[in-house]
Amino acid sequence: MKIWYFYAMLTVLLWGIWGVFSKLAAVHSKPRQILLFQSVGVLAFAFVVLLIEKFKIEPSLPGFSWSFAAGFFTFVGFLTFFAALEQGKASTVVTLSALYPVITILLSILFLHEKLTLRQAAGIAFALIASVLLAE
Repeated sequence: MKIWYFYAMLTVLLWGIWGVFSKLAAVHSKPRQILLFQSVGVLAFAFVVLLIEKFKIEPSLPGFSWSFAAGFFTFVGFLTFFAALEQGKASTVVTLSALYPVITILLSILFLHEKLTLRQAAGIAFALIASVLLAE
């Protein structure tokens, strides 16, 4: 097994757990508060990473800028995700929100000049059809 595949499957497991925990949080808190509370968890792990890196950060303006932009859009997305989760079922909201790679694919084609195969296009079409079938 390739190591990237192991990490990808571990990501699926961890994000699956995150989806259930987020729904539990949505039962007890409002979306903006959930965002703040989860940020505390992220900051705690960021501190662990700083310890692992021995507090040595290699300065990189492009690295920081793109990471900052990614973090910004991630957390705005989390806010809308928690708002959806507050009203909808975890099984549906988490599944539909997991279609974000479709946007990544389209933006990668436009800005990174990546190519899309016919098989991948069919996969996207089926994913979009599935999203319609999943939405109640």
